[in-house]
Amino acid sequence: MSKNENGQSRIFYKILQILMKIPVLQNIRMLFFFYDSVVAKFIKKPEKDSSKKRVLVVFPFALGDCILFLGAIENMQKIYPSGEYIRTIACQKGYEELFTQYFDKVIPVEYTKASVNPLGRIRMIKKIRSMYFDIILDPIGCEECSPNVFSTYAACGDMKIGVLENSDKKVQCPKWMRKKIYDQVLEIPDKNLHKIKFYARVWEMLGVEKPVAHPAVLNRIEIKQQLPEKYFVVFPSASLPVKQWPIERFAEITRRIYKKTGWMLVVCGTKRDAETIEGYLREIPEIPVCNMVQKTNVPEFIEVIGRAAFVLTNDTSAYHIAVAQKRKVCVVTGRYVYNTFIDYGEMNENYQRPIIVCRKGKCCNCNNRCIFKVTDIYPCVLENTVEDVWRAVEKGLIEKEVG
Repeated sequence: MSKNENGQSRIFYKILQILMKIPVLQNIRMLFFFYDSVVAKFIKKPEKDSSKKRVLVVFPFALGDCILFLGAIENMQKIYPSGEYIRTIACQKGYEELFTQYFDKVIPVEYTKASVNPLGRIRMIKKIRSMYFDIILDPIGCEECSPNVFSTYAACGDMKIGVLENSDKKVQCPKWMRKKIYDQVLEIPDKNLHKIKFYARVWEMLGVEKPVAHPAVLNRIEIKQQLPEKYFVVFPSASLPVKQWPIERFAEITRRIYKKTGWMLVVCGTKRDAETIEGYLREIPEIPVCNMVQKTNVPEFIEVIGRAAFVLTNDTSAYHIAVAQKRKVCVVTGRYVYNTFIDYGEMNENYQRPIIVCRKGKCCNCNNRCIFKVTDIYPCVLENTVEDVWRAVEKGLIEKEVG
């Protein structure tokens, strides 16, 4: 990325943070519909290939969302069998390897840039319009003016299918816009389903009988990096600063874990996480650490978490990976997406029940539309004290020893 593009991305990323702090401003995202409409007029439509039916699944969301989506992906074969369809997915660039065993083609798109950078949106639209599809499926939900909605709008196909959940969420994407984009919208009557169950319900509404839903099955791999024999992972970074539990609190919990176990600390993440993790490590110079930041790709990141004796995280991607990999994990979070992304409910006996540190409140499941004044961090995140987290972590470590 050039210095100019990097500067633009920083500006628009700051705008995105402001939108999260002041929810009413999120309605500005509706303007992308008109911007994309103009851009699309200058991008040639692809020709239809009649040799075989093509289906596109639009999934532009983050790593944690991808892991949850994979928890119900085996149902796809029943509705779009590989012998009859060429199955394609459009996903965030870097996550291609997660989907190669399930899809015939993967379209990697830099959705992060497309969300905050006008030039990135143009590149996104060009990528999505690179081929024509018989069916375009957006399984995420079309309540908001989010990247999945605009990717579906940009794509070219005969039938565009979206999903609308019966929930307490404010429907940001207006009805007229949904009618412009989708040919069919599946209306799910359930409210605040955990996302794995939600995706299973989508496949059910498409015709799958008794759909399967469980934490994702993630392949184990060999990695070149040398890892300690026994270690714990702390992932203090969050998708946005408003969701980030203070790093000095993470540092204090880290000291207590190390004192209790003697295990080495492992940190990992991408370039985007690096600044937060560097600040966190400066708080704990006395703790021995194996620093894997920017040294792993996505499958290796999954494997590092999958080998950990314990995982403490503020980020739902590390959380969902740890659950899927049957690791003991503690997540420190707010209540903004509690039922849909955090609470797994009853777990199969083969899985470790996750430890959730989150104080319940009347604003549970606000879907990032905080009703309180937000300065730097959501109030429901800050409510979690060091002692709250330590009680939960210590109990988990004891259970781990007993187990």
